[in-house]
Amino acid sequence: MLTLHKSAGDDAPAGLLAKLILPFQEVWKRIINIGVHKELTEWQWKRVRLLNGISAITLTIYAGYVVVFFNSPDWLTFRICLAGVFLNLPPFILNYYRRYNASAYYCILSVTVLCSFIAVARKYDGVEYYLISNSIVAMLFFRKFWKILMLFSLNVAAYFAVRYAMQYVQPFLYVKDSSYFYNANVLLFFMTLFFVVYYFRAENFRQEQMLSQKNETLGQSLEYLQKTQDQLVQQEKLASLGALTAGIAHEIQNPLNFVDNFSEVGIELVEELRQELDHEPISEKRRHTITMLLDDLAQSQKKVNEHADRAGNIVRGMLLHSRASRGERVPTDLNALADEYLRLAYHGLRAKHKDFNATLTTDFNLQLGPITVVVEDISRVLLNLFTNAFYAVHKKATQLPPGSNYKPTVSVSTQRAVNGVLLRVRDNGTGIPLDVIDKIFHPFFTTKPPGEGTGLGLSLSYDIVTKGHGGTLTVNSEIGEYSEFTVWLPEARA
Repeated sequence: MLTLHKSAGDDAPAGLLAKLILPFQEVWKRIINIGVHKELTEWQWKRVRLLNGISAITLTIYAGYVVVFFNSPDWLTFRICLAGVFLNLPPFILNYYRRYNASAYYCILSVTVLCSFIAVARKYDGVEYYLISNSIVAMLFFRKFWKILMLFSLNVAAYFAVRYAMQYVQPFLYVKDSSYFYNANVLLFFMTLFFVVYYFRAENFRQEQMLSQKNETLGQSLEYLQKTQDQLVQQEKLASLGALTAGIAHEIQNPLNFVDNFSEVGIELVEELRQELDHEPISEKRRHTITMLLDDLAQSQKKVNEHADRAGNIVRGMLLHSRASRGERVPTDLNALADEYLRLAYHGLRAKHKDFNATLTTDFNLQLGPITVVVEDISRVLLNLFTNAFYAVHKKATQLPPGSNYKPTVSVSTQRAVNGVLLRVRDNGTGIPLDVIDKIFHPFFTTKPPGEGTGLGLSLSYDIVTKGHGGTLTVNSEIGEYSEFTVWLPEARA
């Protein structure tokens, strides 16, 4: 691909031209802002600047005529143009003293009187056509219909009166080079008419663009409000459900603790009964029968204790699920947080299975920057995802025959995404069956054997990411090969 490099010399002409134009721009800006102050409305601000601009252009044209006819024998034209220069000064003075309506009336009526007088006095000057454009200018200066209609009618009447008077009144002022002035004034009239109409057109387009932008902004605001309303309704539902869940869990927890404690006591009593039985003089047949009954009793007590523990884990998960977060969002280093909880989950599993080893792979985006999140909630999500990943690789390692080449690996990566960040947790464990992959975020659903999972970890993580942070939590898996969880978190503004 061909790339053109612009040298420093290429900008020299443009820079020189800008330097030459800059003083004129500053002068023009100062002129059109005469009388402008911060208390004006947008309409008044535009009108003052427009009045100053029209007066400045007209004054410049008359000043040019003054220069041209300074040494000309046409002394009358020189004096008329010199008078035109002074006649265009009052709008600046009136605007400076904040007499804005007086300035607008003066601008229109002075043109009406001056053009009518010159047209009748010189006849072939062509200035009567300015009355047509002057009738339109009123629409730029006033908002009330009756004022616009009055000034429009006045200029139209003046035009026809001048055309009528020109048939009967003989020109009484010097008319040398009248053909030249006629053509020049007609040309200036067309230019004036063009700029007036162009201003209307540009203003319409600007207003249309502003209206479109406002409509778009209002649409976005409405969409945001609707989303906020949906989130508030959802949060209210979750709060009510959480309160109900917490109440039920608290009520269940007390009798469940009694069941758990008494099942342990029952196991201890069975052992004490065995010891006492050894000192009793009974027949071997009867001793064997009683021993079998004690074995059955001990086994049933162990099952009660085991399921009570499982029920206790479920209740604790329900309480954790219903617990309201403080919701304090702070800028957080997601890379450091993910690395910390990855090590924590790994050493937690090794504490139970000391012979377990796994490869930990991290691919963190070092340019990620702080992400505004609720640290406690995101920590729960990370711990749940890492714990499930290590459980999957450990389970696969125990299912394979000894001596296999399987290397348990858990990978975590972060990267920038559209309007947020992505965090991926991948393992090469057992995978998730295709027929249940859509259910794993449902409360109390688990793929683990009874007693090894409550089914609330992923549900809690899903609620934290989606409802708490407005993100997404998705999963992709192939049975027996891998599982990959992807968390997208929006860049919330602090």
